[in-house]
Amino acid sequence: MTVLRVNTYYKVTTSVLLILFVIAAVVVGGCSTANKPAPKLLPGDQANQMNPGAPGNVVMPARMVIGYYENPWPGTPDQTGSFPSMKTHAKSMSAVGPFWYRATTDGTLEAKDSQLVYDTARQLGLKMYPLVTNKTGSTDVVLGDPAIRTKVTDNIIKMVQEKGYDGINIDFELLPPKHKDNLTAFMAELYPKMKAINKLLIISVFPQVDVAEDVSGAYDYSQLAANADFLQIMTYDNHWSTSEPGPIAPVDWYDKNIKYAIDKCGGPHKVIIGVGAYGYDWVDKKGETIKYVDAIVLAEKNGAKIAYDDKAQAPHFKYKDHEVWFENDKSTAAKLDIVAKYNPAGIAIWRLGQEQPEIWGTIDKKFPKGQ
Repeated sequence: MTVLRVNTYYKVTTSVLLILFVIAAVVVGGCSTANKPAPKLLPGDQANQMNPGAPGNVVMPARMVIGYYENPWPGTPDQTGSFPSMKTHAKSMSAVGPFWYRATTDGTLEAKDSQLVYDTARQLGLKMYPLVTNKTGSTDVVLGDPAIRTKVTDNIIKMVQEKGYDGINIDFELLPPKHKDNLTAFMAELYPKMKAINKLLIISVFPQVDVAEDVSGAYDYSQLAANADFLQIMTYDNHWSTSEPGPIAPVDWYDKNIKYAIDKCGGPHKVIIGVGAYGYDWVDKKGETIKYVDAIVLAEKNGAKIAYDDKAQAPHFKYKDHEVWFENDKSTAAKLDIVAKYNPAGIAIWRLGQEQPEIWGTIDKKFPKGQ
């Protein structure tokens, strides 16, 4: 009986000491960062939120809000066009994407850059990601001729270095589907050159869901995502200048295309979502681009009542033989609610100066930069 009690005593004592040792180790370990496991991120910690859909749990970058810059009309000063909007709303943006360069058949870049715009953007703290587009008639050579392709990519690197840009946006549009592999090859050649000089590479691509193959077929999202920092999805022009009148970006179509892009690109960290800020005024299936302010003036001038399509989330009106669809702060808010749901790397406004000014307050609230 005594031996049993002694053994029991030692067993209990040993158990208590073991428990106390474990507790002490945990406490001491809690003060050390060497072996401390990474803390779980709280929901909504968007600046550092891990993206479970991305390879290797890529950390989300700081949100970008890019404003595309429209050149002033020929013969008008630099201060017109997108300039006033850029200056007024710079605090809501992280970068500006000026429409300045075109790749030509001889591999050179045509330029329409502005020192005033560049200097002003820098003073406002905006990064610069100019667009390089394909000049009409140059696509087959620029993408299909390996020698010209190399010349174009080398000239892009030279231009970025000389001008001190933060990166570039390749905006090759209306490409025949036959150029899918050529476009991928172009980006595969350009991307390592841009990385070597530590500059950002974005490519603008057409949406894929409910979009004609002859418009979207050249853009292989998965391959392009491997050869660019970001894909900017041009989620607008669901109805365009030569289509039937209708909403620029109905929200159901918008949602489907964002989801598709994120799935194909490997996660939201690779995707920038386009936000249209313009409209069209159609007459007999021929539409002219119209700014928000001009749409409002046009409706008032012609006594037209502006209606709102709740399904598409878009304002519109008719007068005489005209039909106008455009974007305003309400339609933009509806889109930003969808954008926020997917939490992509950023948004890009097409284009500065066409928007209702109130959308910027909505952007600050629903998708603020740098969060």
